[in-house]
Amino acid sequence: MNPADRYLSDRVMTATPAQLTGILFEALSAAVRGAARLQQEGDFPSALPRSLKAQRILVELRTTLDHDAGPEIAGNLEALYSWCHGNLVRANRDRDPSATRSVLDVVEQLEEAWNVGCLGRVAQPA
Repeated sequence: MNPADRYLSDRVMTATPAQLTGILFEALSAAVRGAARLQQEGDFPSALPRSLKAQRILVELRTTLDHDAGPEIAGNLEALYSWCHGNLVRANRDRDPSATRSVLDVVEQLEEAWNVGCLGRVAQPA
C-alpha cells in the first residue's frame, strides 16, 4: 500500500461518524471539481469517472441521513443530494459543464457548512 492510501485508510478507520461525513464531503468536492474542470476543457470521457464517483458519494450521503433525529434537515439534505445527483447525470448526458459547476457551488457550500458546524473547522481562504 502506498503512503497516501495508507494515510487515507488510517484516517477512515480512526474517524468519528462526523469526521467520516467530512471525508465524504472532501471526496465529493474533489470529484465534482475534477469533473467540472475536465468538462470545461471538453474532455467528457475523462470527466465521467469523476462524475460517477461523485454520484456514488451522493448516494452514500443520502443513506447516512437520520430522518428520525432531524426530519426537516434530513429532508432538505436529501432533496439537495438528489438535485446534485440529477444535475450530474444531466451534465454527462447533455455534455453540459454548467450543470456540473452548479453542483460544485452547492457541494462546496455543504462541505464548508459541515466543517464549520459539525467539525468546528474554519474554511481557509482560496
